[in-house]
Amino acid sequence: MDGNPPDFIGQQFRSLCCLYALGLQALANKADPEPYIQGAHGFISAYLKQTAEMTAAGIRTYGKSPVFLKVADRLTEFLENYPDNQVQKYLTVPLSDLYGYDAYLKGHTPAIIQDRPERFINTGGRNNCGGKCAIRVREQEGCILGISTGCGLTGEPEMRACARGLFYRETYLDPRRLRYPMQRIGARGEGRFRRISWEEAADIAAAEWIRIRNTYGPASRYVQYSTGVSALLRPDALVKRLLSLDGGYLGYYNSYSSACSRFTTPFIYGDNFSGNSTEDMLHTKLLILWGHNPKETVFGSDRNYYLAKVREKGIPIIVIDPRQSDTVRALNCEWIGIRPAADAALADAMAYVIWSEGLQDQRFMDTFCLGFDEAHLPPGISPNQSYQAYLFGQRDGIPKTPVWAEGITGVPAGTIADLARRYATAKPACLLHGLGPQRTGSGEQTVRTLAMLTCLTGNAGISGGGAAGNGSVRGPSFQGYPVPPNPYPGKIPSFLWTRAAEHAREMTPNADGLQGVDRLEENIKMICNFAGNTLVNQHSDINNTIRILKDTNKCEFILCSDIFMTPSARFADILLPAPSFFEDENIAPPWEFGNYLLFNNRVIDPVFGSRFEYQFVEALARRLGFWEAWSGGYEGYAKWLEAIYADCRKAEPELPDYETFKREGGRHFKSRKPFIAYEDQIRDFSHHPFQTPSGKIEIFSQQLYNLNRPDEVPPVPGYLPCPEGPEDPLTARYPLQLIGWHTKRRTHSIHDKNPRLEKLDPQRLWMHPADAEQRGLQDGDIVEVWNDRGNLRVPVYVTSRIIRGVTALSQGAWYTPDDAGIDTAGSINVLTSQRPTPLARGNPQHTNLVEVRRAQVSA
Repeated sequence: MDGNPPDFIGQQFRSLCCLYALGLQALANKADPEPYIQGAHGFISAYLKQTAEMTAAGIRTYGKSPVFLKVADRLTEFLENYPDNQVQKYLTVPLSDLYGYDAYLKGHTPAIIQDRPERFINTGGRNNCGGKCAIRVREQEGCILGISTGCGLTGEPEMRACARGLFYRETYLDPRRLRYPMQRIGARGEGRFRRISWEEAADIAAAEWIRIRNTYGPASRYVQYSTGVSALLRPDALVKRLLSLDGGYLGYYNSYSSACSRFTTPFIYGDNFSGNSTEDMLHTKLLILWGHNPKETVFGSDRNYYLAKVREKGIPIIVIDPRQSDTVRALNCEWIGIRPAADAALADAMAYVIWSEGLQDQRFMDTFCLGFDEAHLPPGISPNQSYQAYLFGQRDGIPKTPVWAEGITGVPAGTIADLARRYATAKPACLLHGLGPQRTGSGEQTVRTLAMLTCLTGNAGISGGGAAGNGSVRGPSFQGYPVPPNPYPGKIPSFLWTRAAEHAREMTPNADGLQGVDRLEENIKMICNFAGNTLVNQHSDINNTIRILKDTNKCEFILCSDIFMTPSARFADILLPAPSFFEDENIAPPWEFGNYLLFNNRVIDPVFGSRFEYQFVEALARRLGFWEAWSGGYEGYAKWLEAIYADCRKAEPELPDYETFKREGGRHFKSRKPFIAYEDQIRDFSHHPFQTPSGKIEIFSQQLYNLNRPDEVPPVPGYLPCPEGPEDPLTARYPLQLIGWHTKRRTHSIHDKNPRLEKLDPQRLWMHPADAEQRGLQDGDIVEVWNDRGNLRVPVYVTSRIIRGVTALSQGAWYTPDDAGIDTAGSINVLTSQRPTPLARGNPQHTNLVEVRRAQVSA
């Protein structure tokens, strides 16, 4: 009843004991015990009998331990021997013979055990969430009684928890928690396991580890991309350290979130530090949020605070997005709807207007940029290779006018022209784009064209402006748990692990972005998937992923840790129960933006049999003979945390001593001089060149030109049609574009089963009224959404908050197929593609074509 995970049969036996005790008390007081006797009989018949039968049957079906088999026998004995006279028998035993009641009969009141007082504990979230909520937990007797925002951290802006942070309790203290280590006994993915001990789990994992290492070599071992614990002591780092000591593993680069942005920005500016500090937006005269929805994503703990300040100052805010997001509504922004994967076309048309009307910052371009026009191309490059030649049609005969862009983007030509003029003349103007536009089939070109706009208008490198690109800012660098260099040099893009599990030997540097080696010797045979749901749920094309993982001749061993039986956990061979952040300790840095560091204080003991992954990997290290090297001389991860924190204090001198830091739950640093990307280069270019090969901002990239892939990776920015984009002929069969978004109810897939958050934003397909009318659909109808990759069933939300021809599903719903293989939860990755982007080989999960119809739902 208090929201903590119940042990149902234990609670029922305790209730029965309570009834017996009341009968004893009545008898001692010379009162009638019969009501309590009958209450006990009724309780057994109505509740406990069925629970005991099912528990005994379950133990005999799945249990292997002789201890638990004896428990099943005792439960059966109890069920066979509870006739009516048994209760009376116990109640007629001389009370002086009953433990504890002799003192009662002598008139002495037994000592009453007082409840421990309530405690308030400062702690913070460690999920891969932009807010990294600082919270204060009210605890008593091992129970979490409530959560409030803030944890005593002082500073500007105040750190306030969002709905996800305030409802952590309902997410994690749930009876569906994994309770003990398990070994798969059914077909992989079937979800049938048997309980095993932690020692047995370590023995099995160590044996498989050794067998796969000796049989296939280091390239066969892979640690899955995972962010469920985004703290300085991460479970995936623990196992990477051990693998590094044991010959190495197949590494990865890029992330699912920002592959195109992070991979492409260095080709333009030479590094990824292209963002201004968040508070600098207060100095702009026009703010464009391009595919950016911080109201829901909480893109840094301070972003929404400063956006509200921007609105208070009366600075115009424009949002470009296929949906009218919560950010649009919360800030009362102007909204420009755009078709997915068409962002580069809009940027090109804006650049055309700016250049045609002489609104460009020519001095900025001449001084700092390479290849924007023919006069500034590198030596030896053939004519018409500049961005200007592309823009004005000198290369392909197609000027990139607003009329041209309207047919691709769906944005009226007049709106495009007006937007271009406003952006060019409002200097300083800030173009702040999110990560959604670069998670499309040609996301690299989106990154490049938006950066081009900031340079064309001279907004890069100045306060109130912004250089677009990846948008990282320089600040304190907190080093986490140390992972030694990987002895095996091979790396793949993180998004292509399914290809490496099936066709690794065919992967090449040119075709697949393989790094460090010319070829891979072996497919992935072992996957360590710790604290992540990317193995199935968060990876594209779930059905194809399941096809690969089900085949145990491909990947032979999967080791998982998780808090719940997620869609990914179902595919484990060994599954370990992990604690939530309430039950563990860690140090959480800010999510890219923010001057603070949090401590995740343990609030309650680990529930059931869960353990932090450190203890399991430690057991592996001992079995493999690497414990001394792996442990670094530290006994336990608490000592590692102290060592990591000592390094944090070197990076940030304001941090207090360790015990103070833990007690306070973190520390908010004093404000510093805002970071302005490339300010030094713009102020003193002769002494501060860009870190590119030419020393300039490379609108034309010699590196990309040398790839000789102009149809996929041109040397200059520009719109490229992509598969399943708005111009794909496949629209004749699947006429609707489908995008995902990061909802306020989940952090990726975390919180999906939280009932309170589900009410906040129910899973449903957004659809424009005209598209719904065309298909005979009404708001709330159950629809099927399908393409060649899969089919899902979900309610439809008919709304004018999305443009015509586009549908949307929030990402992160847990894949839940019915008997026919149709997903019933609205998991978007049933429909997304594993086709990577051309340069970064990143995640194209917002570029999908689908069709929708009313579902045939049986009664």
